Amino acid sequence: MGSAGLARLQGLFAVYKPPGLKWLHLRDTVERQLLNGLNAGKPPAPEQRVRFLLGPVEGSEKKELMLTATSVPSLTTHRLVRGPAFTSLKIGVGHRLDVQASGVLVLGVGHGCRLLTDMYDAHFTKHVSREKLDRILAVIQGSHQKALVIGAVYADTAAAAEVGT
Repeated sequence: MGSAGLARLQGLFAVYKPPGLKWLHLRDTVERQLLNGLNAGKPPAPEQRVRFLLGPVEGSEKKELMLTATSVPSLTTHRLVRGPAFTSLKIGVGHRLDVQASGVLVLGVGHGCRLLTDMYDAHFTKHVSREKLDRILAVIQGSHQKALVIGAVYADTAAAAEVGT
């Protein structure tokens, strides 16, 4: 991914937190996985530097030495010398859940941390009512039931076609 990937890694995203897991552990795990992804990219080719190396003169019977200009890679920027390119990310948590609670954590990465504050100040969760939640759940259940019926009809049609052949 590299530095271009880091520039695109800004914003908010949601992560499911199962019961029995601390929110801090979940945030640290997400950060570690994102850093592994950023550092897993192909390293750039090492820069070439001109060095003057002392070597024997070709074709000479005497033991004469001569300086020759040679291009060699500079290893000062190599990953094994300086370590991983990315070591930390700014990750914020919109709200905290108890250890035994399960739910969705909203995480902010980079500039998304600023958006977390704006979301918190807007009190989005305070406008959720039981009626609105029931309506949304009914729509979701209806779409799942429709998909189930369509899948069953398709399976019956496919089975009938196989029997007929």
